[in-house]
Amino acid sequence: MAIDVTEINSPGWWIVKGVKKLNARLPRLQRLAGYHDGEPPLPVPVGSGVSDAFKSFQKKSCTNFAELIVGSIRERCAVREIRTAVSDDQVDDVAWQIWKNNGLDVEFADVLENMLALSDAYMIVGLDEDGEVVITGEDPRQVVTFHNPVRQSEVRAAVKVFHDADEKRDYIYLFLPGQRLEDGSQSNARRWVAYRERSAPGKSISFSPSAYVWDEDRGGADGEELNHPVVPVVRFRNRRGIGEFEPHTDVLDRINHKTYNSMVIAAYQAFKQMVIQVDVEDAVDEDGNEIDSIPDNVLTTDPGSWIQLPYNSKVFQTAQADMQGIQSAIKDDIRELAAVTRRPLAMFAPDNESAAGAQANSEGLIFATEDKQIRCTAALVDVMYLAFLTAGDEERANKSKITIDWKPASRYTVTDKANASAQASKTLAKRTIMREIWQFTPEQVAQAEAESSDEALLTEELTGGGNAA
Repeated sequence: MAIDVTEINSPGWWIVKGVKKLNARLPRLQRLAGYHDGEPPLPVPVGSGVSDAFKSFQKKSCTNFAELIVGSIRERCAVREIRTAVSDDQVDDVAWQIWKNNGLDVEFADVLENMLALSDAYMIVGLDEDGEVVITGEDPRQVVTFHNPVRQSEVRAAVKVFHDADEKRDYIYLFLPGQRLEDGSQSNARRWVAYRERSAPGKSISFSPSAYVWDEDRGGADGEELNHPVVPVVRFRNRRGIGEFEPHTDVLDRINHKTYNSMVIAAYQAFKQMVIQVDVEDAVDEDGNEIDSIPDNVLTTDPGSWIQLPYNSKVFQTAQADMQGIQSAIKDDIRELAAVTRRPLAMFAPDNESAAGAQANSEGLIFATEDKQIRCTAALVDVMYLAFLTAGDEERANKSKITIDWKPASRYTVTDKANASAQASKTLAKRTIMREIWQFTPEQVAQAEAESSDEALLTEELTGGGNAA
């Protein structure tokens, strides 16, 4: 039976809406992914008849600065601890266990990378077969959400489309929130699953109501009821809803194009060329006949042969092509890229940077990192809130009391840490010094405190409690 897509706000209607939105933004996301994956547009557009050798030559001129722009922030964003209403100012062991069980140190890093490169990323919260909370990172080329235009944090619907190679099926997941009931309460959210048989994934996303059927093992046309009223999908959105390097793709293209031009010159003109200049006017051969043209076999390069030059020939070398102008222009473009992305120039070209400029750019990178941490904090709070709702932990599911603490965006040297620690020892607690100055993780703080207690006990045993014998 075909899925009904005509009724407004029905599951089929939302699936059509979600697939259309995915297809509308897919070309842009694929283009950004190409830059980030080291597959940007070639400097010279090529058609289908162009040889692979020419394409390979062009690819060698492309430098992947996009991944460097994204990685410079991703590598500085790492969650250090999570606190809830239950733990107060201490690390919540239950929350941290959920984080560790789902491998979110790695999973969140991938989500953050997608957010920075493709402008959006997602996380979905659910339960596995054993009733354990599962949190997965999702690619924006497979997931789309619809939000309340007045309050963007409220998700009205979410759609995920993917191909399962093992089952040879295309799946579409739809999540809708609970509805407000007459008594003022809210029903639970629901999930629908539709699929169609397909041996391999297609190049584009498509949905045909007659080709897909509801999965009867997962609720069928009625869907599956979740144990909370919220759509379990969280969007991570980059600043202004664009990729980190998206406004600067023209600069990236310009750098690659100039690099390509320099490679062409190096391949065909950079080395000195041997030239034979022949003046055929008034030239005669051995029999005294005038020479009107140069024969094709003037130069013979067979092994052991002599080189025959025409009469009145002049041999000379051309000057080597000057590459300094193009190389200098490329450096100027890289300097502009560092400026507009607020990245240290040394990150792109580790040379010739003043101390003042390096300090300004480093601060820009730190500020940009802190901005991403602020944006991700709100989304991660939603993720943990959904995790507690899914687990039925109402005490911890207090969004206003969930705190995400990050490792510092800047890293200090051991000398700086030691000096600051000595100066702060009289004003700050040891735990605060270990966390803020030494930049310890919760596990490192706990281990340091345990080792300190062991040393104190050992000292007490060796000294007899401090009393002289």
